[in-house]
Amino acid sequence: MNGSSLSLAVYRGVLARRGVPAVILIGLFARIPIAAAPVVLTLHVVLDLGHGYGLAGLLGAAFAVGAAVGAPLVGRTVDRVGLRPVVAVTTVASTAFWVVAPHLEYSALLPAALLAGLLSLPVFSVTRQALAAMLTPELRRPGFSLDSMAVEMSFAVGPAAGIALYTATTAATTLTAVAGLVLVAGAALLVLDPPVRDPELARTLAAGERAERPRLRSWMSRPVAALLLVTSAATVTVSGTDTALSAVMTSWDAVPHLGLVFAIWCIASLVGGFVFGAVKDRPSPLLVLLLLAGTALPVSLAGSWPVLALLVVPTGLFCAPLMAGTAEALTHATPATVRGLVLGVHASALTLGDAFGAPLTGVAVDRFGAQWGFAAVGAAGLALAALALLVGGWRVPAAAGAAPRPSSSSLPEAALSR
Repeated sequence: MNGSSLSLAVYRGVLARRGVPAVILIGLFARIPIAAAPVVLTLHVVLDLGHGYGLAGLLGAAFAVGAAVGAPLVGRTVDRVGLRPVVAVTTVASTAFWVVAPHLEYSALLPAALLAGLLSLPVFSVTRQALAAMLTPELRRPGFSLDSMAVEMSFAVGPAAGIALYTATTAATTLTAVAGLVLVAGAALLVLDPPVRDPELARTLAAGERAERPRLRSWMSRPVAALLLVTSAATVTVSGTDTALSAVMTSWDAVPHLGLVFAIWCIASLVGGFVFGAVKDRPSPLLVLLLLAGTALPVSLAGSWPVLALLVVPTGLFCAPLMAGTAEALTHATPATVRGLVLGVHASALTLGDAFGAPLTGVAVDRFGAQWGFAAVGAAGLALAALALLVGGWRVPAAAGAAPRPSSSSLPEAALSR
């Protein structure tokens, strides 16, 4: 890529589309309580219920498993019945859980978390599905990049705000606030009701014609499976880096500077996401994963927190681009008639990777020392990249500016990239 391949006009094109800015803003707002809730729930289990971090982690795992199972089911339902019924049901279910959660004993909270994950408001997949429907193929990458940047901002604000409110009040107050924000976000989605189907597919359904829905094996090709591996590897690496940063800074008694290091990492991701959306060339998600995992390895060499803050910048640059790139590639490589299901599976891949990354890094830190966490997470990312290469090869998906594939019959010839 070179300077001439950078075009900021694509962002003007994205934001000029009616409804797109509102979708991105609602997505940003809706993810703040989603980001805040897990850390508040952990504090509630440990400090209020008097259990250890192991049981707190088990509760988080139950919610993650529910979300991973539920996302494809919810996505498929969106494909079949539309957005509003799904948002209405999941908003009510999510709001109810966060209202009652602080009043439940752990034995009841655990199965409730599993069910709540299953019926959680599908902000991630719905936002991306709406953007894919509202944007032309050549504008999807900058659109998904803006969405990934919004995710970074939500996760920069959410946990800190949740901890601050919990410290100042109680778990009941904080989780009720989470419930209120989820309710507002769901209501905003219901009012906006963004399109989730491509215009051509929407016209077909409006005319009373039946859209053929291809079977799973017709679009779940080896390259698409490889792309989902890359997606999970992304969050394995990112969540593992998050854990390693906390472990190293704690071992150096530098916790007061931890917020600054995280802020630098997030800013690097925002910059990377912005540049990724503006470049005309399409870098391979597999290549971006290799860069993300590869740049995590030298972070283990840092000997002080200022050096750590500098070494984590290259890793940060590839976080948002990889999240955006995998979603974009999937929308080009799979039929439009199953996009809700596909992006639900994408959300599940992100959730599963996130669930494995932190424990993997924690084991490395406990056995070999804090700085080995970066080596472990980098090696895990590279190993998953190699597995994805074996599964799907280094193939090329439909070009961003190309006409969309027929939605019911064509097989994705590739999903990874150049």
